[in-house]
Amino acid sequence: MTKKLIKQIGVLALIGVVLVALAMWSESLSVNTTVKTGELDWRFVPGSVIYLDACGLPPGYGFFRGNDWNASYYPMPGALQLDKDVGCTEVNLLDTDGDGDYDTMEVTLNNVYPWYYTHIAFKVHNDGTIPLKIWRVVINDVAYYELNEQELQQGVELDLNGDGEPDVTVWWGDNFGVQLEPCWSADISFDLTVLQAAPEGATLTIYISFEAIQWNEYYVPTP
Repeated sequence: MTKKLIKQIGVLALIGVVLVALAMWSESLSVNTTVKTGELDWRFVPGSVIYLDACGLPPGYGFFRGNDWNASYYPMPGALQLDKDVGCTEVNLLDTDGDGDYDTMEVTLNNVYPWYYTHIAFKVHNDGTIPLKIWRVVINDVAYYELNEQELQQGVELDLNGDGEPDVTVWWGDNFGVQLEPCWSADISFDLTVLQAAPEGATLTIYISFEAIQWNEYYVPTP
């Protein structure tokens, strides 16, 4: 075997090694990955709603006693019960998007008058898989990030019929920003007082909902 032949064989062998190496280097690796996203979801808890002066309930029914309440401490929250049963409060929970969860509270004030007062309490439950915080409350399509002057407890006046005059004052329990872990619930309550500018002979209806946000995105906008 000549040196030239030996050299050619060596070159061919080297080329073969390089080709094998290239084949190994170009081999692809496949990884199968499954990603499952979380769900942000909340609901009003059925059966948790309690309130003063419920329609259709007779006097002597404990917390639901039928006689009216008067905003005796206005502008602070709180009331004294009267000896007359004139107006009444009705509360219903609604599922407005058909997903099986109650997402809106409908409060109806029937035959009420200035300084009529009611108090409504309920629970909100985190039905999702992500911790959330109550970001803002929406009342008759208007969003509020805060509803109390916390130090003075003056409450916030709301114009329900769009005539430019306030119809009710609302005081809201301090649950903005409260973090709810999955399967946790929060107790929330608010008070309503009917004001002098409320229209006579009208039935006042208030629709209340919440907007919640994942716990690490919470902020309060600067007024």
